[in-house]
Amino acid sequence: MSNKFKILISSLILVIASCGDNNTIFLNYQDVDGVWEKQNEVKFSFNSDKESITDISLLLRNDSSYPFSNIYVITSIKNNDRVVFDTINYSFKDSDNKWYNFKSSRINNSKITIKDKFKILPGIFELRVKHAIRYLDSISPQTKLDGILDVGLMVENSIK
Repeated sequence: MSNKFKILISSLILVIASCGDNNTIFLNYQDVDGVWEKQNEVKFSFNSDKESITDISLLLRNDSSYPFSNIYVITSIKNNDRVVFDTINYSFKDSDNKWYNFKSSRINNSKITIKDKFKILPGIFELRVKHAIRYLDSISPQTKLDGILDVGLMVENSIK
């Protein structure tokens, strides 16, 4: 092997190894197999060893079979004795989050902000999320939401 090739490989390994994101506290996806059932409440939990100010985001992957231009989700965050509920309406068309909303091979990746600058206390952190989407002419939510491939949670340290 030539010295130039060894230097190139070593540099490439060094660059890749230094690209780690120390800002991310938790990142996980759950596969819902293309259909998110109404009764399938997606749950994430992790143990926080210290108090931190965080940004909490829901990550969705959907394909072209998703029939809506928006989504309603109901979230509950439990951290120690504190519980926070929220209903979020997210429009896929109006988002300006270019990195997470690119379309490649008909799959859309979206990052939906749940909470900014949320204080996580030491102990168990748990997020539960379910969809609450419905057609305009219906009062009942959809029991099956086609086109949702994965639901994820990203918790990052807030940048001050």
